[in-house]
Parts: sequence; structure tokens; C-alpha cells
Amino acid sequence: MPLPRTEHQAGFTLLEVLIAIALFALLGLGTYRMLEAVLRSDAATLTQEQYLRELSRAVWAFERDIQQITPRAIRDNFGDERVAFIAQHDSKEGGMVLEFTRSGWRNPTGLPRAELQRVRWRLSDQHLERLYWVVLDREVDSQPRIQRLLDGVLDMQLRYQDENATWHQEWPPYDRARVVDPTVAAERLPRALEITFQHARYGSITRLLRLPDPLPRRETANTHDGLPPWAGRQ
Repeated sequence: MPLPRTEHQAGFTLLEVLIAIALFALLGLGTYRMLEAVLRSDAATLTQEQYLRELSRAVWAFERDIQQITPRAIRDNFGDERVAFIAQHDSKEGGMVLEFTRSGWRNPTGLPRAELQRVRWRLSDQHLERLYWVVLDREVDSQPRIQRLLDGVLDMQLRYQDENATWHQEWPPYDRARVVDPTVAAERLPRALEITFQHARYGSITRLLRLPDPLPRRETANTHDGLPPWAGRQ
């Protein structure tokens, strides 16, 4: 007796299954490589964005200080006069140091302090730092507070333009002796300054900044004590 005929059943052969698995594996590998490249690119973009943000913040902080310079001389920790704006090479600091008085120091909590602030910019071990004091005329134990704003700064150069459009490498310039009035000498500011620093990532960066025009000097009537106008002010 003949066996009943069965219908032909469709299916995949072993070779077809192996080929499909290989194709899916190649597709998955290609997708993983693409995702890895996207993630690596995103991480590099975020790192670059962070570096640019730090650079922009440091430059903005420097420009903000320069735009608010005010001709206010101070007394240092030893009671000696320090002019309103001083820039010179300091062997103890290890490079060029820029120190001046600026206005506009906000005081939202109403602390008993002045709205003027004494700040110093310096390059220390490839770190651009901003130092400031909470007082103007310092005591013996007055110490600055340090803000590290930018890393990777290899070198920093500054020069200063006087009222005659002459550039100087330090301030006060050597012609300070020609200024007879010591008060005028102590409050003398450059007209503009140029800062150039070499960054490990971005190379040479130069900014040319104009200082604010000085306010007309007011003649003080209280001159019987023989002190300059800035002495004793808070």
C-alpha cells in the first residue's frame, strides 16, 4: 500500500542561516564602529568646548578688570605707597606681574568693605592667576585670595601706551621722574595696554585694550595735614 504524499515544507538551509548571521554580525559591527566614532567625536567636542569656555572666561575676566580701572593708590603690607597701576617683572613671582585698583566690586550682602578692589594678574607655573585683596590699604597680615583662571599658558607679555602714544614694557615708565606732582604720578594710568600670551593649545593670543578715560581730578580743600588725597581712604 503506497504511503500518502506530504506537501513540501519551505525552510532555511544551514548555509542560509550562517550567511544571515554573518550579515547581521557585520551590520552590528559597522553600527558599533559608527556609534563609537560619534561618541569619540562628541567627547572631543565637549573637551574643546570646555577649553574654549575657560579661555573665554579668563579673557573676559581680564577685560572686565581693565575696563574698570580707577586711579586709586594704596598702602602695601609694610605701609609703603603702591601706585594705582603697576606692571613690572617680579623675580619672586617668577614673571611679569600686573597690579591695579578697579571699581565696581559688587557687595550684595552689604559687607563692611569698599566697592574698590585691588587685583593682581600673574603667570605662575603655566597657570594664569588672578589675585585680589578684601581691603585696599593692607595690614601686615593681609593675604590675597587666588583664582586660577587658565592653564597651559607658556608665556605672557604686556606693554603699555602712555598719553603720548609711546609704548613701554613696564609701568610706571622711566619718565615718571618728569612728573613733578607725586599725587599725579601715583594716579597715572596708561592709555591702553596690549597683552600677548602663548597657550599650549591655541598658540599666540593677543588683545589690545583701551583703558577708561580718567575722571577730572578734584582739588581737595583738606590739604593742611600734608597727606596725599588717597591716604586714609577706605
